[in-house]
Amino acid sequence: MYGKLEIYNPTGSHKDRESEEIVRCALRKSIRDLAIASTGNAAISLAAYSYFQALKCHVYLPSSIAVERLVQIQAYHPTIKYAGTYEEAIAQCERDAEKKSLLNCNPGARHEKIIGDSRIGIEIGMDFRPDYVVCPTNNGTLLAGVWLGLRKGGVKTRMVAAVTKKTKLAAAIAGFHRKEEPALSGTLKESQGEVVEVSDSEIAEAARILISDGLIVEGAAAAGLASLKQLKVTRKTEVCCVVTGGGLKFPESLKQLLAKR
Repeated sequence: MYGKLEIYNPTGSHKDRESEEIVRCALRKSIRDLAIASTGNAAISLAAYSYFQALKCHVYLPSSIAVERLVQIQAYHPTIKYAGTYEEAIAQCERDAEKKSLLNCNPGARHEKIIGDSRIGIEIGMDFRPDYVVCPTNNGTLLAGVWLGLRKGGVKTRMVAAVTKKTKLAAAIAGFHRKEEPALSGTLKESQGEVVEVSDSEIAEAARILISDGLIVEGAAAAGLASLKQLKVTRKTEVCCVVTGGGLKFPESLKQLLAKR
C-alpha cells in the first residue's frame, strides 16, 4: 500500500492543485472575482491563492462551519456569506456568480479543477502502476482528475471512490454529493472502478494506522485507507491511496478523530 501525500501542499490539502489552476485561468481571462461554496479546505485554498495574486475571493459557507476552519479562511480576507447547509451555500454561490459575474469555482462548474487534480495522477503514474487508486470522494472532482492524469500517462488501474454519507469525522466528504457528473460516473465506468462506503469507526482506525507511520491527517484523508478492507486485494495487490489533507490544521477535529473507537 502506497500513499500519495497531498498534505504537504501550501495550505495542507489537495485543493491547492485545483486552486492553482483556477487562479491561472482567472488571470488569463482578466477575471478579478472568484466564488466558491465550501465546508473548509476548498475555501481556505482558493482564498489563499486568490490573496497571493490580489484577486477577490467570495466564499459561501454553511452556518455550521467549525470555528477552526473559519479562522483559516478569514486569514486570507475573502468576502464571506453564510447559508444554512452546504447545498444551500452552493445554490446561493451559483446565483450570485451568475448575477454578479463572478467566476463560479464550484465542483462541476470549472474543468480547471479536474485539470489541477490530474497532476496527482500524472505523478502517481511516473512512479508505478498500481492495481487500485483510492480517492476520498464527495463531489468526484479529485477522482475524475486523478483518473485523467493516469490515463495521460497510459496507466490502467481501477479507481475507487471512498465515501461516507453520514459522518462526524470527515466533513470534507460528508454526503457524497456527486456534483462532478458526468465525470464521476464516467471515471468509475472507464476504470471498472467502484464506490466503497466507510464508517466513522473505520476512518478513525485508519487515521491511527497512518499516525503509526508518522502521518497526522484529517478524517476525510483517512477514508481511502479505511476502504481497503472492502476491496478484493491479495499480498501482491498494489494500492495507492491519495492522502488528501493534513490533520494538524484542525486540532479540534483531530481530537474527535483520535477519541473515536
